[in-house]
Amino acid sequence: MNIANVCERFAVLAEVDSDALEHWTPLVEDACAFVQSRCVVSAPDEAQRRRLEALSAAYAAYLYSLSGDGAVSQFTAGDVKLTSSANVSEKAERLWRVLAENNADLVRVGGFLFGRVM
Repeated sequence: MNIANVCERFAVLAEVDSDALEHWTPLVEDACAFVQSRCVVSAPDEAQRRRLEALSAAYAAYLYSLSGDGAVSQFTAGDVKLTSSANVSEKAERLWRVLAENNADLVRVGGFLFGRVM
């Protein structure tokens, strides 16, 4: 798995500025290790590797969302009120679940994940 590719996708998914990306690289590496530990293909080809990288980026975005960094649920300043329409971690979890289900030929999706049975 190419960490640079995963970091690039993670930055887009998590809306992380390129200047702050280095700070989150260990989280991306942990996500890659998690996905690789669930991988059922011993020698993925190029297309499979790209799919695993997308899964890793989605999982890293989920972990990032749990940190609460940059997530705004509600903010009021005078007459201006900002609210997010959906919880960022819920969106990230949904993305991971969809990608994991779509790539079930590459990764095990059974067992406990995100505190639930899959």
